[in-house]
Amino acid sequence: MPSKGRVLVAMSGGVDSSVTAFLLKQQGYECVGATMLLHDGGACADGPGACGSSRDADDAASVARSLGFPHRVIDLREVFAREVIDKFVRTYEDGRTPNPCIDCNRYLKFGSLLAYALEQDCDYVATGHYARIGRKVVADGSPDAWTLGKGVDSAKDQSYVLYSLTQKRLAHVLLPLGGLTKDRDVRRIAAEQGFSSANKPDSQGICFVPNNDFATYIERREGRALPAGDILNTGGEVIGRHTGALRYTIGQRKGLGVAAAHPLYVCSIDVRENTVTLGDVDDLMASALVADDWIWSAPAAEMEGAVRAAGPDGLPVAAKIRYHQPDQMARARFVDPSRGSVGGVRLDFEEPQRGIAPGQAVVIYSGDIVLGGGTVRR
Repeated sequence: MPSKGRVLVAMSGGVDSSVTAFLLKQQGYECVGATMLLHDGGACADGPGACGSSRDADDAASVARSLGFPHRVIDLREVFAREVIDKFVRTYEDGRTPNPCIDCNRYLKFGSLLAYALEQDCDYVATGHYARIGRKVVADGSPDAWTLGKGVDSAKDQSYVLYSLTQKRLAHVLLPLGGLTKDRDVRRIAAEQGFSSANKPDSQGICFVPNNDFATYIERREGRALPAGDILNTGGEVIGRHTGALRYTIGQRKGLGVAAAHPLYVCSIDVRENTVTLGDVDDLMASALVADDWIWSAPAAEMEGAVRAAGPDGLPVAAKIRYHQPDQMARARFVDPSRGSVGGVRLDFEEPQRGIAPGQAVVIYSGDIVLGGGTVRR
């Protein structure tokens, strides 16, 4: 069988990437395994479920050997520290909500790793993400456009974290698990092939933060304790003290350190004043947001034109402000039509949304197809 192309398979040593490699080999691709080295070692990096550790590389190399293709370790520790960890810390210190998994996909897997693949004469880079890539003919009859769609397994769909896959990137990406389910298909295939990862648990939390304790991680990285400050109500009255505003997130209800007769939620975090404001659930609701750092996954020129053509009423879309949130109907329009998405995208929701936090990602869809996404500014 002639080769369908040369593909660099991103292998973490887990069940998803192992089955990805197996399927591509079966489909006739010439495979080269690659594990990104992201950590310097230690308890965090080599703990259970950690991504980018030396243990991952050993597990991935074993799978590659069993499938009969070479495996490489790509040292991306410097890029990971700069584009993911440092950004994670800065975002928290600015009182915003970071999303390091999105940054890892944007700058590492489909940034540095894809660039490396093309430099090594590979046609594609492949990952074990649960999303689908397809083709369609655009309205004016011009050449086929690429589409990024939701995965068939709705419980595992990862399209939300992949909106940085532009048309240029989509042309060089393979996602063979998009049409499969995790438990019924992927784990079964892994067990049939005798992969030790068949029953390996899914990664949980942030790979470089032990026990998902963000505040302690930042304290250790910065070499200083977080400053204490006031906890306020929405009227500006002091109702308690905190031991670091970074320990709180918008929408948080538990562990607030304040006794109240009714549930309170974190409504805002003011880093400059070092205050945390608590309020009722109604104080968390917002009917619109503005996002910047916008990226179109659908053809950019087509989308810019569609939003402009929709005018002040906005383009009807579905939107997600959280990973597994159900689709929320909204209308998209440009903050400054003369600048397009560069000037920011405003989304007005049909129903008010709870806990929209600056820094988090918002992704818009047409049905199951990702149109684009950005970072919530306000």
